[in-house]
Amino acid sequence: MQDKSYIVNFSRMQGRKILGLLIFINLLITSKSFCQDDPMYLYREGTVASPKVFHEYHNRPWKTSIDAGIVFSFAGVPGIYSNYVNGVSGSTGYTFGLIEEIPVQKRSYIDVGIEILQDGLSFNSYFFAPGASFLYDGTEVYTHSISMNEIQVPVLYKFPLGPLDRKYRSVYMTFGAKFRYISYTNSSVTNDSTGFLVYEGQKDVTSLFKLFSPFGSSILEASIAYQRNTRKKIRRGWYMNLEYDYGLSPLIYSGNRAGSNDVVFRLNTLIFKIGKIF
Repeated sequence: MQDKSYIVNFSRMQGRKILGLLIFINLLITSKSFCQDDPMYLYREGTVASPKVFHEYHNRPWKTSIDAGIVFSFAGVPGIYSNYVNGVSGSTGYTFGLIEEIPVQKRSYIDVGIEILQDGLSFNSYFFAPGASFLYDGTEVYTHSISMNEIQVPVLYKFPLGPLDRKYRSVYMTFGAKFRYISYTNSSVTNDSTGFLVYEGQKDVTSLFKLFSPFGSSILEASIAYQRNTRKKIRRGWYMNLEYDYGLSPLIYSGNRAGSNDVVFRLNTLIFKIGKIF
């Protein structure tokens, strides 16, 4: 009878050990599932909420962007030409662009594209009609207005200012060169005394330092941009860009082509753009 009681007690003890072991294993499995990291889980016990951040990743793709903007022109007349030109002012125009971003290095890009731009200037000077005497008496009662259409091809280096892991916002700078081609110009001369149009011509602006063509020259460009990214892994979004273009070559205005209105001037631009990255 005593042996049977011992066997029963021993069986109960072994059963309790097995049950305790099973409970311990179950607790381990459950706690492991609760403690696994979830990339979308942003809260932890005893900590504050962490904002989502943008993570740069390797094997970055090429990206295409389009933009449009407003152009503010700044014109000036150097040297002896200022003796018979006054009231020089740039005009406001517009621009449209298509840019391809090519990733280089770790965080930078090379931007290559094509831009269409309209700008111009006006000034007061003299005017001699064809066949008239070239005697200049100091009278500058004629307003010369020049409108220009340009095709520009930029090759720019784009790099971020500061880290790229601050949510979805970033600030960039670009610098580089552009090829400027004056595709079309229209000039008009108005007599301020009478208000009559006395001359109108086309294609009468060329480059002083020619590049590939009498209408071609080079530009230096520098800009700063604010970019807002809209996707987590692929850097897409929109941007605002403030850009300054400095023309390396002065431009020549030939007027009525009779040699009486030749003026050399510089035309630089400040451009504000808004663009979309695809």
